[in-house]
Formats: sequence, C-alpha cells, structure tokens
Amino acid sequence: MLPQTGRVRVRNPTPLLRRSDGRTEPLPTPVKIPGYSHLAIAVTDLAAARDFYCGIFGFEELRRPDFGFPGMWLQVGALQLHFIETDEMPTPGKGFPHFALYIPTEEYHDTVRSLAEAGLAVAEPQSRDDWGTTVWQTFLSDPAGNVIELTNI
Repeated sequence: MLPQTGRVRVRNPTPLLRRSDGRTEPLPTPVKIPGYSHLAIAVTDLAAARDFYCGIFGFEELRRPDFGFPGMWLQVGALQLHFIETDEMPTPGKGFPHFALYIPTEEYHDTVRSLAEAGLAVAEPQSRDDWGTTVWQTFLSDPAGNVIELTNI
C-alpha cells in the first residue's frame, strides 16, 4: 500500500542507540536541533560571488576569521551564507543540489521580474498547491554554477 499524498511513512518512530554488543535500546534523550546557523558553498571566484550576492541580493558581508584559505561570510536575515573559494567545484550528484532563498509571497513576482530585468537568467516561476498553500518557485545559478531556488515558503 502506498502512503497517501501529504503523509510521511515513519518506519522507526523511536530513535535507537546501537550498543557495542549489537543490541539496540531507545535513545535516553532525543536530539533536537532548533535550526541552522549557516550554509557553506564552494565558489571558483570570490570577487564574482561577492558582486553577485551583495550586489544583486543585497546581502551584507561579515568579518571572517583567517582560516588560511580564501572565503567570505554573508549575513542573510538571521542566518549566514559562507563561501569557500576553490579551484574545482564539487561534482553535482543526484537530487538536484541547491539551496533556497525565501521571498515573501507579496514581493515574489516583483523580485523575480527585477532579477530578470537585471540580466539574470531566471527560470519562469512555477506554482504548485501544497495542501491548500500556493507555493511559488523558480531557479537561477550564481557565477560558480551553484543552483539557487527562490521560493515563498
């Protein structure tokens, strides 16, 4: 039997701890992560990334410690986007690797139109119904080829 649309089938609802003797027991305290701090992506040209993310999206550059390799930290709302400059981009695998930026619904279409008018190759926005909520999404790429989703959720 297939799960119903909108429902997730939980195979193991209780997190288990596997002991060294092979037995399992419920975890004494489930781990709860309230959110994330930052996302780190690779770029081949830090200056181009700075121009793109600060110039197009208006992100603010933050001070970054010297880790011995080039990089950049940007403020994105309450979170951060970290960049690591590399000579070789990671090879994309299955699952369409990307990250998503949130745009409020009432600003969504004007924002996408402004990006297209600024010369960015932005895909035509698509919508879908997620259990009564209209979700908008479109995609574009940064200068290093990282895929960015723009969504209203």
